[in-house]
Amino acid sequence: MPCHSAMMDKFVSVTPDQSVESVLALMHKKKADYLAVVDAKGILQGYLSYRTLLKSLIPVSVQLGGGKAGDIIVGAAPGIARRLRKVKPLQIAEIMERKINSVHPNTPVWEGVSLLVELGAPLFILEPESNKLIGVMDEESALAELERLQNESTGSDAENSARQE
Repeated sequence: MPCHSAMMDKFVSVTPDQSVESVLALMHKKKADYLAVVDAKGILQGYLSYRTLLKSLIPVSVQLGGGKAGDIIVGAAPGIARRLRKVKPLQIAEIMERKINSVHPNTPVWEGVSLLVELGAPLFILEPESNKLIGVMDEESALAELERLQNESTGSDAENSARQE
């Protein structure tokens, strides 16, 4: 079975120019762990997840003279909350994850499952030539497809057993 059969039933996409704040509200409303960021032509540009957002809030090392990074970390507790306030009005394009894990629609499901195990979700399903977003596969949708295949196989086994009797 190909990966397109293991796509999530519904996924949420946004445009790169939407604000972080509006997209966070959408994620909360839709109970989405991540959102695909697509341009006007449906081409995947990146994605936003809670992990991506939190990563953008983590303090960076203080730069020492001469451009060398030091081991000194900026104080975090109130700083992260202030950073969140500064990030909310930004466009998604400024903080989205651009490293995209993807497969083609006809990639075998076992290969998609292997990538999910190795790289984690989301795994985007893209048209081979255009990189247009077709769907998203995650651990839950992969397991649902595997269960469907198992039930289909079990049903076929039962039918074959009944025929043999």
